[in-house]
Amino acid sequence: MVSIVEKFVKALTKNPTCVNVKYEDKGKVGIFYISVDKTDVGRVIGYQGKVIQALDTLVTAINAYDKKNYVLKINEGEK
Repeated sequence: MVSIVEKFVKALTKNPTCVNVKYEDKGKVGIFYISVDKTDVGRVIGYQGKVIQALDTLVTAINAYDKKNYVLKINEGEK
């Protein structure tokens, strides 16, 4: 699952080498920590948050049978 999220985010950014995705499982909640370059944060979030919402929907749909809640957190890296 981490590789799918990472590929999706790398396709959106101008600096794909700065993308780093980590996953942490906390029982009924799974957290994806997405690190991108400062200049790419807006691209990943999208206009009115529509891109990150689409990624959240994708992650939830792929793991529909897990009955987990997934959270996507974006960290901006150093430039």
